[in-house]
Amino acid sequence: LGVREEVKPGGGSVPVWGVLDIAEARAALEARQVRFDGDTVEIPNMVKLATFFDPDGNAMMLVESLPKA
Repeated sequence: LGVREEVKPGGGSVPVWGVLDIAEARAALEARQVRFDGDTVEIPNMVKLATFFDPDGNAMMLVESLPKA
C-alpha cells in the first residue's frame, strides 16, 4: 500500500443510519458539534433524511421511515 500526503474525502456510497426519531438524533449530534448539510428533507409518506459529515468530511446520513398514509 502506498502512502499519500494528500487524502481526499471518499465518494460513492454513503453510510445510512436508521433512527426512530430523526429530530432527536440530529439534535444529539448537533449538540456534539456535528456539521449537517442543510435541513432535514422529508419525502411524504416515505422517509425523512438528514446528511451530516464525520471529522474527515465524509458524508453520512440519518433516515427515519414514515408510516404510509
